[in-house]
Amino acid sequence: MIESDSTAELYVRVWGDGDERVVLVHGSNSSDPGAIFAEQQVLADRYTLLVPDRRGYGSSPAVDKPDYDIDVQDITTLLGGGAHLVGFSYGGVLALLVTARTPHLVRSLTLIEPPAFGVARGNQAVEDLIQRMAYLWAADRDLTPEQFIAGFEQALGVPVREPVELSPESRRSAAQTMNEPPPWDAEIDLDAVAAAPCPKLVVSGEWIPLIEAVANVLTEHLNAERLYVAGAGHAVHLTAAEQFNARLIAMIETSQVSNTTGDTGSG
Repeated sequence: MIESDSTAELYVRVWGDGDERVVLVHGSNSSDPGAIFAEQQVLADRYTLLVPDRRGYGSSPAVDKPDYDIDVQDITTLLGGGAHLVGFSYGGVLALLVTARTPHLVRSLTLIEPPAFGVARGNQAVEDLIQRMAYLWAADRDLTPEQFIAGFEQALGVPVREPVELSPESRRSAAQTMNEPPPWDAEIDLDAVAAAPCPKLVVSGEWIPLIEAVANVLTEHLNAERLYVAGAGHAVHLTAAEQFNARLIAMIETSQVSNTTGDTGSG
């Protein structure tokens, strides 16, 4: 457990003891946040990896009313005096918010398929998905976690096996996701992220077109590098782990060179 600036403790796995700190942030519906980054544990022989269970997930306590600010504060605390930030899915949305608010603490930024739909409003695929998903976060909804997951997957076009059966851990994580603000509500200052003096990488795996649309906007606006692995799906860091890990190492090394030379380019 690591004490954060919040009132409750946050559960954080610490892998390795290298000089460079890397914070890996999981996304929504995550019943086992550690397993989500299992393929990155091999990097513990190079770096210190911090893998938190966000509030209400895994072994971290829940909060009465989740919001972006709570997650942003927790992640910022884990950055310490400066760290490399990796965000997967909803964790990528949070990583963008953290970088916009504390750019001086982010040494490199890696975004894996972030559903930052707010940056691509107007794209028809994005608008259609928001319309299909809106009821899942409606104030007057009356859904069980199982119904939420079924609706979530149906909206994404993922085949749903009926009936949906969730383990206690999965049910808790689904309930947490239901109470979080939807990803399209995040107000991300892309100009502030673009101005952050760190290299940036956007990763996508040809999962669904609207995620690629978001990735395209982010790559262009942030002047970021792009890792596109056709057919890798949503969790590119797991399905194409060797390729992803190599690029992450390169990002960290690029950041170290930039810090040494004083180059503040965004990569």
